[in-house]
Amino acid sequence: MDVHTLSPEAEMTSKPSPADERAIKGRAIVTYGRSLISLVIARSLHERGIEVIGADDVGMTVLSFSKHVKDTFIHASLEKDEDEALNDFEEAVRKYAPEDDRPYVLIPAFRDAKLFAKHRNRFEPLIQIAAPEIESISKIDPKDALAEFAQKHDLDIPETHIIQPEDFNADDYASVDFPRIAKPVDGVGGRGVEKIASLEKLKDYVDAADPSSPILLQELVEGEDYCVSVVANKGELLGAVTYHNLRQFPNDAGAGAIRETVDETPFLESTRKLLELSNWHGVAEIDFRWNGDPDTPPKIIEINPRYWAGLFHSTASGIDFPWLAFALAADIEIDRSEDMSAEIGFKSKTPGAWLLSIAEETASSDEHLKQSGRAWVRMKYHASRGHILKATSHFLKSAGHSAATPGMLSTLQKEVARHDDLPSEFSADDDPAVGLGILFALSSLARHGELPPELKFEAPGKDEEEPAQPERKPRKTDRPVIGITKPEKGDFLAYLAMKLAVWLAGGSPVKITSSAPRDPRSIDGLLFGGGSDVYPEHYQGQIKPGYQYDHARDALEESWAKTALRQNIPVLGVCRGMQMLNVLQGGTLSSDLSKYDDIKYPMTFLKRLFFRKSIAIKPDSWLARITGKNLLSVNSIHTQAIQTLGNGFTASAHEINGLIQSIEHKDADFMVGVQFHPEFLIHKRFAREIFKQFIGHARNRMAPRDEKSETRVVGGALAD
Repeated sequence: MDVHTLSPEAEMTSKPSPADERAIKGRAIVTYGRSLISLVIARSLHERGIEVIGADDVGMTVLSFSKHVKDTFIHASLEKDEDEALNDFEEAVRKYAPEDDRPYVLIPAFRDAKLFAKHRNRFEPLIQIAAPEIESISKIDPKDALAEFAQKHDLDIPETHIIQPEDFNADDYASVDFPRIAKPVDGVGGRGVEKIASLEKLKDYVDAADPSSPILLQELVEGEDYCVSVVANKGELLGAVTYHNLRQFPNDAGAGAIRETVDETPFLESTRKLLELSNWHGVAEIDFRWNGDPDTPPKIIEINPRYWAGLFHSTASGIDFPWLAFALAADIEIDRSEDMSAEIGFKSKTPGAWLLSIAEETASSDEHLKQSGRAWVRMKYHASRGHILKATSHFLKSAGHSAATPGMLSTLQKEVARHDDLPSEFSADDDPAVGLGILFALSSLARHGELPPELKFEAPGKDEEEPAQPERKPRKTDRPVIGITKPEKGDFLAYLAMKLAVWLAGGSPVKITSSAPRDPRSIDGLLFGGGSDVYPEHYQGQIKPGYQYDHARDALEESWAKTALRQNIPVLGVCRGMQMLNVLQGGTLSSDLSKYDDIKYPMTFLKRLFFRKSIAIKPDSWLARITGKNLLSVNSIHTQAIQTLGNGFTASAHEINGLIQSIEHKDADFMVGVQFHPEFLIHKRFAREIFKQFIGHARNRMAPRDEKSETRVVGGALAD
């Protein structure tokens, strides 16, 4: 198990201070940390004084970046190795257990609710499981079980056929009236739901389906879909929020994109009956179809025996479902005087999906775009299966090949503006770093060798070089301008990560290359980024035959380093950047790390990116002051290292084998370097602190700039 808190760094931070301990009312482990569902749960519990630990089978998730989460750990994949994953969870449950009797609850955030309910006896009483009993879940999940349960207890559901793909015979459905709705019994978020227009289309749907998984073919009920979010105590309804989709994506049958809360009264009778019959204890979402006629009962379509994609909307409507589920699991008395009513008319949007929904509806009125062929068809196909990045790719292709009219673009702009202010998971509070949770895709690649199912997409075409931008006059801004050095070509991902880290820390990043070196008067801070090896002749080293050195960048950074020392510009060197700072002050590098055989360094970039090693921090160093630690767990992407220190530099941190991992200049206000890459560790607080301290020094140096100043360049380098 890759439990983060087993590292020296996390070992020091996993236990709260005594003052913090008194403020903490309980602890929760929240699974599926990559999802916005888990973010809503973490935010709810944290605001109630519950300490949250996040979990997932990949790193760099939404929860790992959220301020509402104390720590995170990685476990084996529940789908690929259930036994190993459960072992990992049991180890983590013991590791994070409170030392007193405060409530301790494991909250399955998605489809794993059924698994943990099944294994409840293994984990309780070590930790309470916030999921309904497995006997209750099995009555209504998967969807074919619900169909049988509803028929047995005379619950209103659409006429339903259960199809076994392996035994499918089209003749058995010759008398069925179409259109119908087909769906997999284990689909989530609207994935795989399709409107079937004919028997031929049903054949195609079955042929494309998983032959081992049943399919539901249901009567097409007139009306619209309603989602009833519930929390129940042993079959008794405690609270409910009902909403419908003002928009969904894809628009004909898909997941909610813009939601609105409505009156739950028409659905309460069926809801209460279902919860009582199943003895439900916990949260769930019940999907209904209803035509709005008071004399026609709504029909139950399906039940999600877990948290649901619209959890943010349900909770923001007025009922705190995560907290109520925690309280039920921990046997905390629920305050019945607390308002359990929903705000009728409340609206919210789903990040990303609302834009695609608006784009699809607007584009459907444009004949050129609608007829742009295969790309449009494939967009809807992938969207219906939850492959949002693929869908977006094909939409952009179709738009690029169409003659979109000015009227269409104007309509699109107006629709986007009309919904832009609606709240979403990302706008609910000041937690900006959670957007970095998309990086869990990179973690999945490194850990499992493939992208996670949420983000299946095609490889992009050949990268195009960013066109050179003319030098612009600096804008008036409260953000210090940070110049980031990079090669003329390549290092695009690293540069983007560095830009993002600078921006999150409060800086305004700009690119510095040998062809666009910039004026020192336009820069408040200087960041030497990573890249190719420093040319060995700078330190009397051995040249590697056939290696492509970047002489132009070496010259650029040499000029900038001298300017920074003269003008006291704050400088942060990362990896190659630290090495360059050291070399320019007379230090040397070791280009062969094989002699350090006590640590087996990975050979590929991705493996190096996720490899972790411990470094010891020198007391009273700059790194010790900003992190408050004497040990850190960092990545290891470098293939060279500092051998002897340059003039004015002292070492701030070392590996256990003696390799220097951080330096600082004793005469400069802020000229420091780190051998690791903090921009790829931005989900860690210490990495964010490195950038915040750097940006803070740059802000202190900010001064009014002369907008009429001219850039003077001599031989590709800057002159003072």
